Formats: sequence, C-alpha cells, structure tokens
Amino acid sequence: MMKVETECRRENGITLVKGAVTNTRSTLHTVRLESTLDGPTWPPKRDGVVRPEWRDGVWEATIRPGDTLGIGFASSGDPRSPALEVTNVERADSESAGVDPVDSLTDWSPPRGISSVDN
Repeated sequence: MMKVETECRRENGITLVKGAVTNTRSTLHTVRLESTLDGPTWPPKRDGVVRPEWRDGVWEATIRPGDTLGIGFASSGDPRSPALEVTNVERADSESAGVDPVDSLTDWSPPRGISSVDN
C-alpha cells in the first residue's frame, strides 16, 4: 500500500498542491500519481526544466520500503481533497529502478582482531 497525503492552498487563482507519498510495503515499488483537480497540472521546474518524475502531467517514481517522497504542483483547477490519486503501483527490481543494492546495506567493518593493525 502507498500512503498519500496532500494539502492544497489557493493563491491568486492558482491552486498549489503539496503532498507526500510513503511506500508502506516491504519491497521497492514504482508508484504513479495523477492530479484529481479539474484543470491542467503544472509540474515544478528547476532551471526551466521539468523535474524528471513528471511526464505529461503524471508523476512517477520508485520508492524504497519505508521511504517518503515529496511532490508538488500547481493548477488552475479548484482545490479538492485528495488532490492526488494513485493510478498504478508495481513492484520494482533494484536494477531497473536504477537503485544500487549496496546503498541499502548497513555500515560494515571487520571484526576486531582480524588484522595485524588491531593487535
């Protein structure tokens, strides 16, 4: 299950939506979210470029178990709750998701006394 929370604020005829999606499952999943507002979806841009999670007004990202990702956008549509809906969830393998499995390993160090440095 994916937990999605949203909050809307209307300013100068524009609805600003901020939200968070949490992967409550025990495995890596890719989730797709779409706006429920009646109006266009304007995703955020950085240096004039739309964030990579956004394509054609749809947000999609791969989320690790227990992790939460933030999401935001603007629209001319009136506020609605919830402002986002989950339209697809799929289990992802770490290779196709571009996730390095080594990143998820805990810090490791050799046991004391295994090398001559420790003696």
